[in-house]
Amino acid sequence: MKRVVSILLFSLPLCLWAKEDGMAENAVPLVEQPIESGAESLSEAPAETAENPAGTVELTETAENPAGAVELTEAEKLIQQELAEIEAENLETDDVAEADSLAIEGEDGAESESGAESEEADAELAADMAAADSASADSAVKSLFLDMTASAMPSESRRISGPYGIRTYRMHRGVDLGLCHGEDRTIVAAFAGKVVKTRNQGRRRGYGKYVILDHGNGLTTLYAHLSKWNVKVGDTLQAGDTIGIGGNTGRSFGAHLHFEMRYNGLYIDPSTVFDFENGKFRWEQTEIDPVALQANEDFYQKELSKHRYYKVRRGDCLGKIARKYGISIRRLKQLNGLKSNMIRPGQVLRCS
Repeated sequence: MKRVVSILLFSLPLCLWAKEDGMAENAVPLVEQPIESGAESLSEAPAETAENPAGTVELTETAENPAGAVELTEAEKLIQQELAEIEAENLETDDVAEADSLAIEGEDGAESESGAESEEADAELAADMAAADSASADSAVKSLFLDMTASAMPSESRRISGPYGIRTYRMHRGVDLGLCHGEDRTIVAAFAGKVVKTRNQGRRRGYGKYVILDHGNGLTTLYAHLSKWNVKVGDTLQAGDTIGIGGNTGRSFGAHLHFEMRYNGLYIDPSTVFDFENGKFRWEQTEIDPVALQANEDFYQKELSKHRYYKVRRGDCLGKIARKYGISIRRLKQLNGLKSNMIRPGQVLRCS
């Protein structure tokens, strides 16, 4: 708006003095007669008649002006050109702003949908694991002694791509064994047991295809992100029997096996039982102590409570989040390794 006003103020003197400066020979003069002839000029104005009720001026088509159009001065043409350019810029800006708004709404919606699906998938798995726990849980919680000589490594992989423990802002309850291209991806039962659950959560949702085994002594194991399974609910397996083929289904960024162990509802770090990198068990007799498991869980929960996390929502900025948690923007960027102030909806930030 300021630009338009500036152009008009700049052009007004040019229009007034166009005739004297010779900027446009055919320009229509704004003042053609002296003040004394003002009455005469008014008397010559077209009168309102029956044929011309509004007293309007008709443009006559001539040889010099075949379209009957009024010729514009150079200054007036310049003004029209500038106004046209400004209007085009405004339209382009509006289109870009609308496109950005739609993109942000789409991204925010995708993040919200992804988060909801993730929570739903986790809830499904938790319910399945709880059902498997109750099937063989002992009312008197006591230590379990495992004969590891009768066990089997669940995979031929010797590479841990994701250890048990805290991952970003939540617990990773199992061990991820990376499955490289060209190697044997067969997944087998770690202990003798019965198939109590098979589920497919989707190609890009949750744990994808997974199988849960109940080993009859309060111990359950989970085998997730399979490309397919070769068992059905009710099958009885021995240690080393094939469950399926490892893959990349579910919320996964590469082929791997997600392997979990639980005893009466308490999670076990599988790497305390199996030496995955060397392809063997750690001890011939392994004691699973529920008291030690609970103490380990309490430790992780205490560590998680030390670190507060915030999931970015639409309209958030670093300043707003920093004020919420009583820290500086600089510290917030340091905690999250941010080099700029740009954040996106759905991003999780560590705030302490």
